[in-house]
Amino acid sequence: MEEMDMPQRLDNHEQRISQLETNYGEVINKISSMEKGQLEIQNVVLKSSGDQKDLLNKLIEHSLGITVKQEETKGEVSKLKISSRKEIVLGLLGGGGFVGILTAVIAFWGEITNTFGG
Repeated sequence: MEEMDMPQRLDNHEQRISQLETNYGEVINKISSMEKGQLEIQNVVLKSSGDQKDLLNKLIEHSLGITVKQEETKGEVSKLKISSRKEIVLGLLGGGGFVGILTAVIAFWGEITNTFGG
C-alpha cells in the first residue's frame, strides 16, 4: 500500500467518518422500521387470538349447550366460567355425548366386567 502524506490521511479519515455516519443513519432507520413491523404483527396476533377465543366459546356453547361466561380479571387475562355442573352433564348427554359414552361402554365392556369382578 502506498504511503499517504498527512493531508491525504486527514481527508481519507474525514471521508470514512462521513460514510460511517451515513451508514449509521441507515441502520437506525431500518431498526425503527423493524420495530414498527413487530408492533403491527403483535397487534394482529393479539386481535386474532381474541377472535379465536370468541369462536371457541361459540363452539363450546353450540356443541355442548354450555353457556360460557368470561370473568374480567386484572390485565387482559380472563377466565372461562361455566354456569353449572348440570349444564356440563346436559351438554355431554344432549350434544351427542350419550352416544359416545354408550359406544365407550360397549367397546370396553370386557375390561369393565373384569374390573368389577363380573
